[in-house]
Amino acid sequence: MAREPLKVGVLGAGAMAAVHFANLASCERATVVGFAANVVSKEVEILSRRIAAERMTVDQLLAPGLIDAVVIATPTDTHADLACRAMDAGMSVFCEKPVARSREEGKRVADVAASTHARVAIGHDLRYAPEYDDARRYIVDGLLGEVATVRMFRVNVSPANVKPWYGEASRSGGPLFDMAIHDLDWCLWALGPIRRVYARQSGPAGKEVASIVLRHDCGTIAYVDTSWRDSRLMSGLEVCGTEGIYRVSASSDAGLQVVRGEQEVPASYLPTGVSDVPPWDDPYRMELEAAMAWFDGGPEPRAVLADGLAVLAVVTAAEESIRKGTPVEVKETT
Repeated sequence: MAREPLKVGVLGAGAMAAVHFANLASCERATVVGFAANVVSKEVEILSRRIAAERMTVDQLLAPGLIDAVVIATPTDTHADLACRAMDAGMSVFCEKPVARSREEGKRVADVAASTHARVAIGHDLRYAPEYDDARRYIVDGLLGEVATVRMFRVNVSPANVKPWYGEASRSGGPLFDMAIHDLDWCLWALGPIRRVYARQSGPAGKEVASIVLRHDCGTIAYVDTSWRDSRLMSGLEVCGTEGIYRVSASSDAGLQVVRGEQEVPASYLPTGVSDVPPWDDPYRMELEAAMAWFDGGPEPRAVLADGLAVLAVVTAAEESIRKGTPVEVKETT
């Protein structure tokens, strides 16, 4: 007999929630029962009506027995509390990155997960991006030889132009937690543990520019640059090894471009608009479907709680380095 789809709830109704709504709508393993949010975007409003997902309060949605799993796509500083509430109610959790705003909150999530035996997947979608997946395979298979350096960048227009809470560093963590964390997670996935971090940051709240230097246990040095001062989302990766170079750029069409002053506020700070039928190889779709399959008894996805906690330790070390102006040793979250 065919298994019943997982009953899923969505916390949040902004840009990322709209992406997850669209992907859940086409996921055979899941059906969205309801969602909870203070403010609902037009995209979520349309999608929720289309799939008959009821708007509820957080308490109603997280009531034990109503849903099997929850997707958390709320502001960063709410992730840990909502994840813990969902686990205590017996649910599996897919949480947008980062898993928490601080190491202390991350430890709380880890403790509740251990006590409830809950399955927690984290939204580190870069692990599902084909070109980044290929880059890791080249490294792991030794096709580039010994990797000496990695250079990565990720820039965007400031999301604080659309959602003011992004400009509150205590809530969002700035571009470190919103942007660079993707590249830091990839570095961990592809190159292993990070021993030491040195970071610098400048610019006003919501328009920061940051650079991070990582020293991996394997000896590789990685450089990660991030900024909220550009005109659109762009990223790049270069891996330099003794046997070759792997290079990917999402901005090769830019030519000579200078971005200065205030930028026009975009309709969305995400790479693309929400599609009714996301492509099969869309990283957001792939990570969510992998999580739902795991919640339903399938194999573990590429980014679980342990991975979310590992990169949380790195990004909080970068934040500490910026504050102190010195290199910082990475401390485990748990």
